[in-house]
Amino acid sequence: MKITAIGIGTRGDVQPLCELGYEMRSRGHDFVIATLEDFHALADSKGVPYMHLDGSAEHLMQYLVLDNRGDLDFVKGSIKLFRENPDIIDQIAAAVKGSDFVIYNFLGGFAYHPCELYKIPCVRVFYSPFDATEKYSLYTPEHNSKKVYDSYRMEEFGMNLLTVLLANKWRKANGLKKWTMRSDYRYQGTVPVETFYPVSPMLMEPDPKWGDHIHVSGWWFHPDENIGYAPDASLEKFLQDGEAPIFAGFGRMFSPEFEQIQQMTLQIFTRTGIRAVMQAPLLTEEEKAAAPDHICFLPDNIPYGWLFPRVKAVIHHGGNSTNGLGLRAGKPTFVIALALDQFYYGRTVHELGLGPKPIYICKKMCTEEELEAGILELDRGIYAEAAQRAGRQLTMENGCRVAAEILESRFTSRYK
Repeated sequence: MKITAIGIGTRGDVQPLCELGYEMRSRGHDFVIATLEDFHALADSKGVPYMHLDGSAEHLMQYLVLDNRGDLDFVKGSIKLFRENPDIIDQIAAAVKGSDFVIYNFLGGFAYHPCELYKIPCVRVFYSPFDATEKYSLYTPEHNSKKVYDSYRMEEFGMNLLTVLLANKWRKANGLKKWTMRSDYRYQGTVPVETFYPVSPMLMEPDPKWGDHIHVSGWWFHPDENIGYAPDASLEKFLQDGEAPIFAGFGRMFSPEFEQIQQMTLQIFTRTGIRAVMQAPLLTEEEKAAAPDHICFLPDNIPYGWLFPRVKAVIHHGGNSTNGLGLRAGKPTFVIALALDQFYYGRTVHELGLGPKPIYICKKMCTEEELEAGILELDRGIYAEAAQRAGRQLTMENGCRVAAEILESRFTSRYK
C-alpha cells in the first residue's frame, strides 16, 4: 500500500509517525512522511522518505504551547501559524495525491480536506483524549461527570472554528461543500474515520462506547534501537561511579517559567546532594560550570530509550512520548506541566501511583518547596515498586506492531 503521513508539530508529534513508518516499510509498504524541515533528519534516521511542508517547529511551540494561557489562545496561535504558511493545504494536497490512505496527526488535521477532494481514506492520530468519554478529560481533573463529557465539545468547536476561518477558501476553490460549525471530522461520508491513540491503555483506557474504529494501541516507538548508543566517556563514568541519578529535562520548552524551573531544580539538587543528570538548555554556561560534581549535564540529542533505563526516576514536562519512555523503563515520573496534554499525563501518572502529584505552572509558578517535595519523594523511592511493575507490563506492549496490523486489516478489507 502507498501511505502518506502528515506530521505537523514538535518532535513529540512527528516522531511517532516516523516510528510507524519504520514499521510499515519493514512490512513492505510504501510509506512517506510530509513534515517540517526541522524533522527531515529524523525521518531519514528511520528510513522514511521525507516530503517538505512549510513551517517552523520553534514558532509552533511558541504560538501553541508557550503562549497558550487561555481558552482561545490555541485558536489564535493556529491562525498566526496559518498566515505564516499560507500554502500549507496545497502542499498537503500535493503530498497525499495518489495515496491508498493518509494518516494525519491533530495539527495536520487539514489533510482531511485534500483527502475528501481525492476520495482518499484517512486516519486520525491523537496523543491525548479527543473522543468524548466520561472516563477522563484533557481539560478537567474530574471523573464520571457531565462536565468531563462536555469538555470534549470545546475541542470539536475549536477545530471546526479553525476550519471555517482558514480552510473554506481552499474548499471553495476546489469545489468542495462549505465547512460549517456542524460539520464533522469524525466521518468521511458515513464511514467513521479510523482513529489511533499511540499511548498505553494503562494511561488511556479505551471506552467501550467508542466503537471498533478507535484504537488505543500502545506507544509508537522502538526504544531498543538505542542499545548501541555510545555516550561520551564523562557521562559513562558518571553513571557507573555511584547511585543511579534522577533525570530532569524539559525538552524544547524555552519559556521564562521553565528557565526558573531549571534554576530551582539545579538549586535543589545542589543543596540536597541528590545525584542528577540534567538537560537544561536555559541555564547559563556559568551556572553549569559552578554546579557540584554530583550533577551531570546532558547533550540535547541523547536518546531517552538508552538513558532512562540507567536513571532512578524522571522529571519532565509531561510530553506523551517522553512519558511513555520513562514509564516503559520502569521509572517513577514527576511532571512539571505548562500547557495542553502535559497536565493530563502528569495527573494520570500520579493517579496510577507512579509518581508525585504534578505541578501545573501555567497560571502560577510553583515554589521551590513544592518542587523539592516532589523530588524528595522520587529520591526516597516511594513509587519505585509500582513503577517497576508498570514497566514490566509496558515492555510487553508493541504499539507499532498493533497499529500496523490494524491498518493492514482495515484497509485491505474495507477499501481494496
